[in-house]
Amino acid sequence: MLYEAHRGVSTAYPENTLASFRAASEMGYDMVELDPAYTSDGVICVLHDRTLNRTCRFPDGSPVREESLAIASLPFDEVRKYDAGLWKGDEFRGEKIPSLEEVLAFSRESGTPLKLDNKIFSFPAEMREEIYRLVENSGLAPASVGFTLATVDAAKEIAARFPENPIHYDGPVTEEALAAIASAAPQNPLTVWLPLQTPLTTWVKVAFASKELAELVHGMGAALGIWILHNEEELEEAKRLGADIIETTGGVKPRK
Repeated sequence: MLYEAHRGVSTAYPENTLASFRAASEMGYDMVELDPAYTSDGVICVLHDRTLNRTCRFPDGSPVREESLAIASLPFDEVRKYDAGLWKGDEFRGEKIPSLEEVLAFSRESGTPLKLDNKIFSFPAEMREEIYRLVENSGLAPASVGFTLATVDAAKEIAARFPENPIHYDGPVTEEALAAIASAAPQNPLTVWLPLQTPLTTWVKVAFASKELAELVHGMGAALGIWILHNEEELEEAKRLGADIIETTGGVKPRK
């Protein structure tokens, strides 16, 4: 079973930063999940939220109090003036929001594969094109960059541009839906993700993981991913379901 770090090791490190990604690599996680974003001058970077307010601070440690300071409203040089580590602890002072190019370089240097969140399919076409360009020019093997998606149209788009890269499907899981995804991207390795019912997944709108759905996924020839786990009890449940890969914030560590 593979272990994936959600936004890096986000329990103990500032999420979606090089510090959290490097920690994941050093601890032996098999993959890191990250959230692309874009700035007003078209630089692709990494941030989960639409705004900087929750995870960024001014260099002196004071919070960002401007209402809804959207990353898409700022040029990249301005974004880099904020500290993306202090909110998690003074030991992370100086950590910045990374560019996707920097994260791709991390993957190349560490050998740790990446999984891009499905939010990219809500981006303007030119921003998605920039992501694709960066991936294509990264020098990474197809297996090193996976794309999360929830629709057949997105699967077709990825298959046309990246016919060998992994696809991570997190949409509604039915036999018809999985058959459509497999037909749209026949060569792409497919992992189907099911949420485990935990305090971290109360917001999801798809069906929670069950034995029946897990058997359906494996019966369709796909790998089974279970997310988001935080403790050993949840890990045991994922194992009972036959998970091929699990996603964790860092509460569950690889035994390597």
